[in-house]
Amino acid sequence: MIEIGDNVHITADCSILQHDYSWAVMQHLTGEVLGSCGMVRIGNNVFIGQKSLILKGAEIGDNTIIGAGSVVTGHLEGNAVYAGVPAKKISSLDVYVDKRRNLQLEEATLLVRKYEEVYDKRPSKELLREFFWLFESRDAQLNETFQDVFRLDDNAERSQQAFIRSEPMFEDYEAFLEYVESDPQ
Repeated sequence: MIEIGDNVHITADCSILQHDYSWAVMQHLTGEVLGSCGMVRIGNNVFIGQKSLILKGAEIGDNTIIGAGSVVTGHLEGNAVYAGVPAKKISSLDVYVDKRRNLQLEEATLLVRKYEEVYDKRPSKELLREFFWLFESRDAQLNETFQDVFRLDDNAERSQQAFIRSEPMFEDYEAFLEYVESDPQ
């Protein structure tokens, strides 16, 4: 009754229901047991955010992101981002990828500033493990922390190739930190 594709990430406290126990109310009222169930299909390459609820009859297309706390009903087309109660389409996946590319530097800068505010020192570059594409050399041997990021999703070779083909925004980590210090916010 539940079909889950490849490369599906279901985070903490999510529920997937292929039944409905609401018949208990009707049973109490009429004595009848009117069972209810339905298929749930989750496509390939799907992320389901924490505490989401997938209800019977739901179909989630390939390459889809479901925001935390969403309630999924019905058919959700692939290559999109959904969130809410009930889950509604927020954007196409292409638009979301562009948004993440544009926000990455701003969020990395915020992370460094908050770290320095709390700990009164610069963070190690390993702390910015999700942001190393901004500053890490494409020629150098990556440290183990950054290599682990490539391996998170059984997609290491593809990620490494994309990394090598890309250009960092900064010459190195020090140049990134200098940018953070000079950026007026």
